[in-house]
Formats: sequence, structure tokens, C-alpha cells
Amino acid sequence: MDPAFMKDALVIGMPAHPIKRSQKSLLALFLMFFVALDLSSTASAAECKTLTASGNSEYPPLLWRDRENPKALLGLSVEVLSEALKSKQINLKARYVGPWSRAQALAKSGDIDLLAGAFKTAERLQYMDYVEPPILEVPSVLFVLHGKRFPFTTWEHLKSKHGATLINNSFGEKFDRFAAEHLQIYGVRSVKLAFNLLLAERTDYVLYELYPGLAYAREMAIEHKIEYLQKPVNAEGLYFTIAKRSPCNTPELKSFIRKTIIQFHQSGAQENLLNKYLGLWQQQATLKAPPP
Repeated sequence: MDPAFMKDALVIGMPAHPIKRSQKSLLALFLMFFVALDLSSTASAAECKTLTASGNSEYPPLLWRDRENPKALLGLSVEVLSEALKSKQINLKARYVGPWSRAQALAKSGDIDLLAGAFKTAERLQYMDYVEPPILEVPSVLFVLHGKRFPFTTWEHLKSKHGATLINNSFGEKFDRFAAEHLQIYGVRSVKLAFNLLLAERTDYVLYELYPGLAYAREMAIEHKIEYLQKPVNAEGLYFTIAKRSPCNTPELKSFIRKTIIQFHQSGAQENLLNKYLGLWQQQATLKAPPP
């Protein structure tokens, strides 16, 4: 046989150094891994045809229990999330599943896919992925009686005042520690009770998150009787979080949600949507609250 032909046959037909059995096994394992990975991604995409979201159902105008359809949730965060899922053709079910503690437990077990609004904590990071950036920054402010503002540029200004807030509400580790050591703040069961203490002049201020504070003031028809100090005590980002055990937890979905949030920020629609859902909450506040 022609030696030149044999040289070409060596190059084209077979390797110069035959692959050993162990190398073949390793190559097969790599191929199996990538095939399995591809199948897993395909399966996850196929499984996530419907995304079930829940959250804190007492957090208007961002999220609350629909009084016309008590099994569902309404709010700004639901609209932003719905917009993100449109292009993925994923059906959104924003469900009321019970109190905030139960919604978190269901996210931890993977029985729901997403929380439509959660502040960042070390514990939640263990069982959920946070989608950056936050939906919005939520400032915690001091609500006071109309016409009874007082100087507030530092926490020291609160030492001579009496305040009220919800039991177990946290406003950041530093402020919580300062308040425990230096301030007189009553812990009450609901923001409505806190506002009633303010109206009765039994407290000088109510410390609460701005947007739900405004919503409950509208429900109580006291928005003309109170105001809030412009300087916040603190501000925290409110995020969409996806359960680590959810089949919908894919890089692609998180990317779509991230892009929608960025567009939401860049469009300047935040104020309009807040006002839209403050108005809707005020309309629903005239309806009877559903049973727990």
C-alpha cells in the first residue's frame, strides 16, 4: 500500500495515540453529565408553566388580599411580576396562603415558587434566591399629627419623645439596639391601633414603613390628620425572592424578572403605580374584610 496513503489514513481515520479504556470512560461520564444537565434544564423549563406567588397579605399598596376574590393577592408587586412573566408565557397565580409566616414556610419547602416582596435577611438567604435589584426601596418614617412636626435629623432627637410601632417590627440592627437602650417606643398589634394612639395624643409619633402606612391612613380616612417627617429612620430594599426548591428557579427566569424591574425603575412608573394601588386599596377598604 502507498505509504503516503497510510500517512493520511493515520491522520484521518484513527488517532495517533489510541484512547485508553479509562479515558473512554471519563469521556463517557462527561458526555452523560452534559446530557443530564441539558435534560434537567429542559425539564425545569417544561415544569414551570405556572408560577405560584404569595407574600405578606397585609402590605398595601404593594401586596394585599383581594377583598373581592379572597383567594388572590393584589398590588404593585403583582403587576410588576405579571409583566415579567408575559414574555415567558408563564401563568401567574398570586395566591393568599395565610399569614406572612406561613407564606415564608411554604417558600422554604418549595410549595410556592416566589414571594412577591421580602426584605433581605440571613435566614431567608438560606432557602430563597433574591432577584436584584429590589422592586423598590421602602423607607421607614415617623408619622406625626398634622401641624405637630418636630426637628429630626438624628436619632438623639427621639430621646424625649414617645413612639409606637408594631410588635417585633425591626428597623435595622443599629436602630433597634439604639431604641432598646435609649427610646420609649410602645409595641402594638396593628398599625391601626398605633395610629389611634397618635390621634389620641398618647404618643408623639408612629414609626412604620411609608407606603403601607399611607395605605392604612387612607383606609382609616385620617390622611388629612397626619403627616410624616421627610427624613426616614432607615430604608430597605424589597425584593422578589424565588424558592431554591422551585422548578421555576432558573437563570433565565431571574434574568427576565431582573430586566423588568430595571425597566420599571427607568420608566419612572413607580409613583404612578403606587398611586394606582393606593387608590384601589382605598376602594377595597370599604368592602368587608375576608375571614382569616
